[in-house]
Amino acid sequence: MIKLFRMNTGSCGACDAEIEAAVLLNRDLAWAGDPFEADVLLLTGPLLPQAKLAFLAIWHKLRESVPLVAVGRCAIDGYPFGQGGLAANPEIVAALKVDGCPPDPGAIAAAVHEALTVGIPAS
Repeated sequence: MIKLFRMNTGSCGACDAEIEAAVLLNRDLAWAGDPFEADVLLLTGPLLPQAKLAFLAIWHKLRESVPLVAVGRCAIDGYPFGQGGLAANPEIVAALKVDGCPPDPGAIAAAVHEALTVGIPAS
């Protein structure tokens, strides 16, 4: 069982709904009770200032042991807001980025599986 922990950093909720669908459609995916139990950390949203500190606090503790997957354009480059996401925060390195607004559940599940194969990128 692959345990996921999702951190929404200001998204509209569409990527979160697609992640929920991915978990429901894939028997090998499940929710972690907290980020420290996760096999994969999922990031949604453009990393708004109000959420960025909380995300960074968790990510700094997990970045050497849990792969990060950026889910959706907001998390990747801040679209449609024009800025934000990983593009505005180069110190945060994701194992994989799942493009789309929102990406479909199959792409999310595939990225989770691939992230475990790819592993932790050097930061």
